[in-house]
Amino acid sequence: MSDNRVQSSGEDREGKFWVATVGHLDEFDRKTGKITLDIPIPGQFGFHEDRFGVFWIFHKSPNALAVFDRNTKTLRNFSFHEPEPSSAALTVIMDMTEDRNGNLWLATHGAGLLKFDREHQRLIRYRNNPCDPNSLPQNDIESLFADREGSVWVALGRMGITHFATNPLPFKTIPHLASSEGTAQPFVGAIYEDRQGVLWVGTPEALNAIDRKTGHYTSYRRTPGPAANTDVIAISEDRFGNLWAGTYDHGLLRLDRLTGSFQTYRHNSADPYSLSNDIVTRFLVDHTGTFWVATDDGLNRFDPATGRFTVYKLDPQRIIDYLAMAEDRQGALWLGTDSSGLQRFDPATGQFITFKHDMDRPLSLSANRVNSVHFDRSGTMWVGTQNGLDKFDSKAGTFTVYTRRNGLPGNAVSCILEDDHGKLWMSTNNGIARFDPQSAGVKSYSTAEGLPGPDLTGWGACFKNRRGEMFFGGFNGATVFHPDRVADPSYPPPIVLTEFRLSGSPVEIGGGSPLSKSITYTSRLTLSHEQRIFSLGFSALSFLSPGTNRYRYKLEGLDDKWHEAGSDERVATYTTLPSGVYTFRAEGATSRGAWSEPGAQL
Repeated sequence: MSDNRVQSSGEDREGKFWVATVGHLDEFDRKTGKITLDIPIPGQFGFHEDRFGVFWIFHKSPNALAVFDRNTKTLRNFSFHEPEPSSAALTVIMDMTEDRNGNLWLATHGAGLLKFDREHQRLIRYRNNPCDPNSLPQNDIESLFADREGSVWVALGRMGITHFATNPLPFKTIPHLASSEGTAQPFVGAIYEDRQGVLWVGTPEALNAIDRKTGHYTSYRRTPGPAANTDVIAISEDRFGNLWAGTYDHGLLRLDRLTGSFQTYRHNSADPYSLSNDIVTRFLVDHTGTFWVATDDGLNRFDPATGRFTVYKLDPQRIIDYLAMAEDRQGALWLGTDSSGLQRFDPATGQFITFKHDMDRPLSLSANRVNSVHFDRSGTMWVGTQNGLDKFDSKAGTFTVYTRRNGLPGNAVSCILEDDHGKLWMSTNNGIARFDPQSAGVKSYSTAEGLPGPDLTGWGACFKNRRGEMFFGGFNGATVFHPDRVADPSYPPPIVLTEFRLSGSPVEIGGGSPLSKSITYTSRLTLSHEQRIFSLGFSALSFLSPGTNRYRYKLEGLDDKWHEAGSDERVATYTTLPSGVYTFRAEGATSRGAWSEPGAQL
């Protein structure tokens, strides 16, 4: 050996064994125990052979990265500098790894995380941004690891570890707007793209126009000054191209885009033709061009010629808060309410019909809070409630409900959109779901796919533009994506048994225990008649979004069907089993992926 201070070792694709010591790279013959080749390399370094057979050397020196040609026994050094001329050269590379897509990643001290662009022979840098909580936590990195799922794990020394997906995330976050106090405002109450392609975002502070090409924001407030909140919770255009904003307690606003000023319509208790309430939640332009406005106390038909409103109420003595509005093929309006169920309104007669939740009727509406109403291309009505997604049978007047038990990530369904293939996309209190009306299959999406946060409920903010892009907004901000670019993962995660309990108590290994080794590596257990109450824990080894992993299990010899479980239900318990031989099987899947095969088995 050229030196006893061994830094790393490994076998290349040809079977040769290499040892990196301080100052030397040695080729080591494991049969004879002799060094067959000694390459002097100053300092401490490591090496990595990529999938193309390129032998990389990384170390702490003025030439931090090099390629070793094993045929000519020569090094070709790379030199990297910051874009600014005054910056020093990159001199410290701590580690190197390769993800499953063939991308090379470099860990540095002080320069963050680097990805090597082979095609253009350049480095792409990722580093800490104090204003972005999703950026790299610090710029000093000790080591790297690429897992089989496509994630790169980053060791940060005393700060622990972090990891991220290397594939481009399908969901893009719309940047938060800064408030007058300089803090970020994640809450999005409304979102809409107008006929000119301008994106409008409603926040507690203002109505905001976004030029998506430049990223430039223009904010419009109902009164001058940063302290005047506008509280926009609905945005739409009428048939004349006027832009309207519904607000929370500030009435109905129509924007003059030339002057940036608003014309305001508000409730006046002395005027029966004024807006019914200053909390304006929804707009709708029906098939006749009539402009309807839903508020916290009534449905309003607006006459643009007179500026007057005709108010319709189910009961003048009751206050009903409206949250959703849609028109069916017969011209009837369907209205979702805060606590009074679902209403059908006939504009020709002014009559209301109400559908409500009834605990004694399993096929009634799933909840009396109705957040959204959507008619799909076949004319079927889908209702998002606080307790699931409801499909309406217009002939029977009944509802079929889909909840977390059917695969939804959360039961509070906020807003529903339909893609060009007939799939329904909806925001929930635990991510976004894609629902197939034909198979009733559900795919879930979380922060692992790029969502700004789990809770996208609120005021039911969503919109689909002419290009098929979808926008959803809520408590955790807003996201944009194209459904055709959201691919299902092909990785079925391995699943392992993690825990074995008898009568609720963990079982130790050995000493008369049924376990002679860890339950993870146990393939057979023999239990006595006194050990008939037992529990088995299991886990899928997918770390992109563990909270959205799915599970199913069964005990063959007892269960005919699979039991499905969420990420917080990864334990199967059995009591008083008859004597016999049983096989326990468990399978796991990511939120959108295929089940693991064959899965954990005992």
